[in-house]
Amino acid sequence: MKKVLIGVSGGVDSSVSAYLLKRRGYDVYGVHFSLRDGVFDSLDAKSVCKSLDIPLYEVDFSAKFEKSVFSEFINDYATGLTPNLCVLCNQKIKFGLLFEFAKTLGIDTVATGHYCSVEKVDGRTFLKCAKDEDKDQTYFLNQVKESVFENVLFPLASYSKEEVRKIAEDYGLVTAHKKGSSDICLMQDKSFREFLKPYIPKKKGEIVSDKGEVVGRHDGLYNFTLGQRKGLGLGGKQGESGRWFVIGKDCKNNKLIVSHGSEDALFSDRLVLENCNFIGITPKESFSCLAKTRYRQKAEPCTVYIKENFVEVIFDNPQRAITSGQYCVFYKDGYCIGGGKIK
Repeated sequence: MKKVLIGVSGGVDSSVSAYLLKRRGYDVYGVHFSLRDGVFDSLDAKSVCKSLDIPLYEVDFSAKFEKSVFSEFINDYATGLTPNLCVLCNQKIKFGLLFEFAKTLGIDTVATGHYCSVEKVDGRTFLKCAKDEDKDQTYFLNQVKESVFENVLFPLASYSKEEVRKIAEDYGLVTAHKKGSSDICLMQDKSFREFLKPYIPKKKGEIVSDKGEVVGRHDGLYNFTLGQRKGLGLGGKQGESGRWFVIGKDCKNNKLIVSHGSEDALFSDRLVLENCNFIGITPKESFSCLAKTRYRQKAEPCTVYIKENFVEVIFDNPQRAITSGQYCVFYKDGYCIGGGKIK
C-alpha cells in the first residue's frame, strides 16, 4: 500500500481529498501546519482525520514561513509592488517544506486539495487545469518546479465544488459546509489595510493627477493598486462624469498617480517578467499561448519572447491594469505551462 502525506487545513477541500485517497487504497497520513506564531487551528482537521482513521501531525512552519515567504511579501508591498502571497506559499511551503517533512516520515508522495491534476507524457510532467474552470487553481502553482509535480496527487481534479461538498456531507465530515478561506488566509476578519498596518509604517504623500496637479493625500502607497477607484478620498471632477482611478505609483517620490475619465492609461499590450518557471515544456525563442495577469481573469492570446535575462509577453489585445508584483501565467491546450513575476 503506497504511503501519501496530505496537507489537512481543516477545510472541505483537503478533507474530501483525504477521504478520496483513503477510498482509493492509499496509506494516508495527514499534516496540519502553523504559518504564524506557532498557533494551530486544527480542531476541524483533527475531527476529519479521526473520522477517516488517519494519523495527523502538527508541524510549526512559522519561522520558515516568516523568513522565506512573509518577509518577501511585506517587502514587495513596502516598495510599491502588489505581490501574491498564495503563489509564494505554494512554491515554498506547500510544495517545499511539506515535501521535506514527508521525507522525515519516509513518504515520497504529497497530496493537496488544489483543483487541478498532473499528467505524465513522454518523460515530462504536465499541470492540467481542473474540470471546474471556476475553481481551477493552477494560477497559484505557476512557480512550482516540474520535478516537484512528479510526486504530487490532486484528488479533486475531476470534481466541482458542489460535488466536493456533497461527498463531505454524505460521509458526515464536519467541514462539509465550512466557508472557504480568503485569498490571504492570514488576514482572518481584518481589512487589508488593518492587516498590513503593523508591518508597514504609514508614509503620507501626495496624490497627483496625470497632468501633475496635486489632488489629494494618501497614507501609504501600499494601500493602493492599479485601476483602484474606491478608497481614494477624492471627489468627482467638475464638468466630467466618473471617478478618479489609480494609474501608477511614483515610489521614489512617494506619489500616487491618478487619472479621471478615459481608462486608456490603464491598458497595455506588453509586460516583462522575471523568475520565469516552465512546466511540461522547454520554451523556444518565442511561442504563442494564452495568458492571464490575475487569477480572476480570462486567459488572453499572446506571444512569449524568451530573452537572455528576462521574458517579454505581448498580448494580441491590450490588457487592463497589468500590475507589477503579480504573476503572468501561461496556458495552452488546457494545461498550465508556467509563468513569471511581472516586473
